[in-house]
Amino acid sequence: MSDEPIALKEVQLRLGVPQHVLIHLCEKGVIEPDFAETSGRGKRREFSRRNVFEFAVALALRRLELPVATIALLVRVLRSFLRAVAKADPGFLIPESLVGDGAELSLRLYDAEQLVLVIRGFAFGKPRLLSAKLSDAPPRVAKLESAPRPYQTCIEIDLSEIARRTCK
Repeated sequence: MSDEPIALKEVQLRLGVPQHVLIHLCEKGVIEPDFAETSGRGKRREFSRRNVFEFAVALALRRLELPVATIALLVRVLRSFLRAVAKADPGFLIPESLVGDGAELSLRLYDAEQLVLVIRGFAFGKPRLLSAKLSDAPPRVAKLESAPRPYQTCIEIDLSEIARRTCK
């Protein structure tokens, strides 16, 4: 990881939420610090820019009143998606590619069951769709040719906008 560690206090200031909310997300396994995890008194958590992005995504999902366990699963699946994208194009970095390289990324949840990551721009040419079914244990990432149809509900989260607002 090439970025500098970010302290919990800095994450709090960037995202405008109380520290106890961020600590709760860590303790529930939603966010796994990339640099350092607390292991007792005097040891502080240290985060990466990607972790700050993951916090911002988790907080956006909390505003939808999703359970913390569901948010943890969604963040893990998102991280898995991003590993798959990084294999296809190692130059694609989260959140950096969303802030300045013209990539557009959104996360869609269809019928509370199928998670779809939509990637546009950057070096991908046509939009890429990666999918995982939340009922699969563990969820596996697969490519899609088109968005799922038919569906009754779809929640879309603009991950590019979250990155631009929180990871400048």
